Amino acid sequence: MGYSVVVWASALAAVSGLALAAGWTGLLYAPLYLLAVSPGVVLGGRLVGRDHPAGWILGGILGYGIAQIALWVPIAAHIPSALAFVGIWCIEAIVLWLVARCVRSPILDLGAWTPADGRALALALLLVPLVMSTPYRNLGRADETGARQYRAYFTADFVWHTALAAELGRYDTPPRNPYMASRDLHYYWTYFLLPAVVAAEAPPPLDDVQGVLKANAYLSGLLMVGVFFLFVRTAVPSPGIAMAAVALGVLAASAEGTFVLQQLWWRGIPLAVVEDMNIDAITAWQFGGLRVDNIPRSLWYTPQHAFSCALGLVAAVVAATSGSRASNAAVWTSGIALGLSTCFNPLLGGMFSLIYGLSVAADALITERAELGPLRMMQSIARHAKAAIPVLLALAWAAINGVAEGAGSAVTFGFGGFASNNTLRSLFLSTGPLLVPAMFGLWLWRGLAMRAAWVSAIGVVLALGLMHFVTLSEASWVGFRAGQLLLLMLPVLVARLLWRLAQAGGPWVLVLTGAILVAGLPTTLIDTYNAQDTSNRRQGPGFRWTLPVSSAQQEAFSWIRENLPEDATVQMEPMLRAREHWSLIPTFAQRRMTAGLPISLLPMPEYQRASSEVQRLFQTANAREAWYLARGRGIDYLYVDGEDRAAYPDGVAKFATLPYFRLAFENGEVWIYQITGRDRSG
Repeated sequence: MGYSVVVWASALAAVSGLALAAGWTGLLYAPLYLLAVSPGVVLGGRLVGRDHPAGWILGGILGYGIAQIALWVPIAAHIPSALAFVGIWCIEAIVLWLVARCVRSPILDLGAWTPADGRALALALLLVPLVMSTPYRNLGRADETGARQYRAYFTADFVWHTALAAELGRYDTPPRNPYMASRDLHYYWTYFLLPAVVAAEAPPPLDDVQGVLKANAYLSGLLMVGVFFLFVRTAVPSPGIAMAAVALGVLAASAEGTFVLQQLWWRGIPLAVVEDMNIDAITAWQFGGLRVDNIPRSLWYTPQHAFSCALGLVAAVVAATSGSRASNAAVWTSGIALGLSTCFNPLLGGMFSLIYGLSVAADALITERAELGPLRMMQSIARHAKAAIPVLLALAWAAINGVAEGAGSAVTFGFGGFASNNTLRSLFLSTGPLLVPAMFGLWLWRGLAMRAAWVSAIGVVLALGLMHFVTLSEASWVGFRAGQLLLLMLPVLVARLLWRLAQAGGPWVLVLTGAILVAGLPTTLIDTYNAQDTSNRRQGPGFRWTLPVSSAQQEAFSWIRENLPEDATVQMEPMLRAREHWSLIPTFAQRRMTAGLPISLLPMPEYQRASSEVQRLFQTANAREAWYLARGRGIDYLYVDGEDRAAYPDGVAKFATLPYFRLAFENGEVWIYQITGRDRSG
């Protein structure tokens, strides 16, 4: 197929996928996204050459990262406004344009770009609409009753991201915790600044936080898969092989689906049972082992972590192409990418920094020791130390903003937790389709440069060590992040093996590709189907597979957003809703609570204590006691719906008692009560 036909067809598919995923909001948001990253694209063109499409990808990733820091400046200076944000973008654009003018010749040698490269990249980018469009289309989609439906696992991440973006749009420095309004928010929120600012400043329909978040994740996914392809492409001379390895990495990393289907087949159980399974977590469900999220899950649920990886991959591309001989400009580029990655996620940024540093040192030991001698070799390695400067600055920035405060005390080192349960079985089920062939990809084949292989191998070792010997108080979190890193490293080694089989001739490359797809594709197919299936209203393990937000609830939330001050605290009863509608008020009403149980933040005893106190407020039939509890917690309004009335009939009845509470809104399903200013009972 012709080069232009493939490229234009892929572009049309990407735009159609965006429209399907985020509607008109997504199509209108795309130009703003491109404008935000455009200063980086100008720089990217100088890094690799103006006519090299890699400049769009590398520059776009750097541009997005730099744009978040630029947007933070007016907020930190307490002068946030549309004019201030436009002004800081202009300053950023001028600075990056001046920096680009100083780059006289390309600093990265990615080889000549061919039509085959263009076709391979275009096909790789098609993976984004393939896996993202349908799940995002049904995310929050209204059914025939007007209720909006949210599929489980989006309820743990996307609903939290909505609350987070709404909170960032208030421009408090530091941001407040919407689940405990008296505390600052300690979370890596950098990725969310652009969608938060657009939703806060732009007119409808761009004021739709959820629509903007969908579009931002989709467009960021294109950049992430683009740099993923560039990284794998550094390992092999064939763009088609690189594209195939990327596709296998995205679509066929886990054997859990095949394992479950085989179990069901042998036992005579209907295969439709997989609709009620968290298929990419069977290692945890059946064996109590580590969970490793595949790449589609990173794109669906945690785009902030995926983008941190994308920034880290920029440095990995430098290490894979230039190694220890990278120019000073290339070293600085790597350092900036790693620093931005650290701003987005300190753990992932730190891991990619280790990969870069160890890869450079390994390359110097292998390629420069005999030529330069030990002293000059060490000087060559030391020259890369300047890449650590942006990383150190990023860590200081993270400390100032408290984005990871408390995480250090939650870390445990040592082999234990989920990692110690069925370790090898869990690892090979989660990653075996890639891990097994990747082992053979380390062979020293003639005709293949080893730099990319060393980068990948170092990344694999670090990721495996991290997931098995480091634990947070949220016991699955490190495994998730290390798994992301692992699945981005393995396809480089798989590509090397595929290339060698292709060189040998015969059907072996097709046999291996088919075997990986048979082993790994069922997991992704089942997972993608389940992620978009909002018709499944059955009960899951402690939660419903699809959670509705009724039209009456939406009416109440709209009233809250339109009529109550932004700093008003609106409290629901959090213990009753537990892991289901745990973020109902911060996400849909976009107001803070004084007590909540946020499952996406590090657990703290204070959350439980405060939530128990609010539960007492709802349980007691004594109006005066409830009033004192509400005033003591700084609650302005109480949210009550049918779930509360069914659980606490006597407790809810007291809210009709004057002068303690005043009914501010009701529609037959939801009641909102204002807490009066003082006790006038005498």
